[in-house]
Amino acid sequence: MSSGRARLPDETGRLAAPDGVGIAFEVFGTGDPTIVFLPSAPIIHSRQWKGQVPYLSRHHRVVTYDGRGNGVSDRPTEPDAFSDDSYVADLATVIDGTATDRAVLVGLCTDGVWRAIRYAVANPDRVLGIVAFAVGVPRLTPSHPHYVASGATFDDELPEYEGWSKLNRHYWQQDYPDFARFFFEEITSEPHSTKAIEDAVEWAVEGSVESMIAEAQVEFPFDRDAVEAICRSVRCPMLLVHGTEDTCQPIARARRLAEITGAPLVEVEGADHMIPGRHPVLANLLIRDFVRSLTEVAVP
Repeated sequence: MSSGRARLPDETGRLAAPDGVGIAFEVFGTGDPTIVFLPSAPIIHSRQWKGQVPYLSRHHRVVTYDGRGNGVSDRPTEPDAFSDDSYVADLATVIDGTATDRAVLVGLCTDGVWRAIRYAVANPDRVLGIVAFAVGVPRLTPSHPHYVASGATFDDELPEYEGWSKLNRHYWQQDYPDFARFFFEEITSEPHSTKAIEDAVEWAVEGSVESMIAEAQVEFPFDRDAVEAICRSVRCPMLLVHGTEDTCQPIARARRLAEITGAPLVEVEGADHMIPGRHPVLANLLIRDFVRSLTEVAVP
């Protein structure tokens, strides 16, 4: 347990996912509704929400968990353990295992947003709403060009690794801390972001490189039509939040999700990918007001 934490959990535990992988969770505070924060796993763990938990747990029961491959959850190294279904099952395991009847889901990027959407579609009675930061819904629009280029060489041994060519399995095994620093500097490009970058790099290097490599080998199982059909099936309210300068997820994906679902989109001018870590007050107020709109509970 870190002594530097602004708010210590009231409950901790481990749950077994359907495939046997152990998932570690923490519960903070009391009060309805419960807010479940999804991790951006396996690259970082649940401490990514350190700017949100202390504030929101003053008035709500807050649940966080470490995704498979990082934190104190298990770290499988086989690609089958990182299927899209496995991540959705982890969320279901945590919601059921913490006796959470209904919750507001908060996520960032593909790991948090897409899996929240899939769970909400499959379990509409269990989800009050979704707050989606840096909307990571694959296939809605093309990826950034640097991902397309680096994806083509992920398995290749290159003569040198510069820039986005560091998104490469061999380089990860050679110097994963340098990749982590490069990556988080690229996607946290606002001025005065040193602390947010340092935190993210620290959380990344605490994880498993082998888990990262295994996860990178998994093919996304849906085409664009299937993704859009799933998104259209969401019945709960959603709030979308995306930075205009996001170098990880194109803002076009957030705009497309807003178009096909009718969900409101907050575009944060000049912001990059890591809005909850880089702009925690803004993120907290957006979450607070969204929850208030669902429950009519005044949060000072």
